[in-house]
Amino acid sequence: MPKPPARQEASRAATGPWTVRPASAQAQKEWNQATAAEPELMSALRERLRVRPLDRSDNPNRTHQLKPPLAEKVIGGKRLPQWQHELSSGRVFYCPDRTDRVVWVTKVELAHPKETD
Repeated sequence: MPKPPARQEASRAATGPWTVRPASAQAQKEWNQATAAEPELMSALRERLRVRPLDRSDNPNRTHQLKPPLAEKVIGGKRLPQWQHELSSGRVFYCPDRTDRVVWVTKVELAHPKETD
């Protein structure tokens, strides 16, 4: 996953793949650790986030927007919805920016995160 940009890119057209980026250095570290531990799982997730981060049709219980107080997060001055995708044993939290078509990964846990209990 590429490092976060120093400044925001111009808006892109609303078609084509999304860009997956870490929202913080911690998110980058967690993504790298998860990728080292579960390379196939994380590769499939990255592709899913790149192509259809808001699609819930295959399993609505595994991909959804979080509930308050985790429902939104401010990234780069923008208030964005925060979603989660459930993995077999953990979760990935992310904020899809529909305007710029960027998926900001905010947290990666291969175990069940305490925040969603």
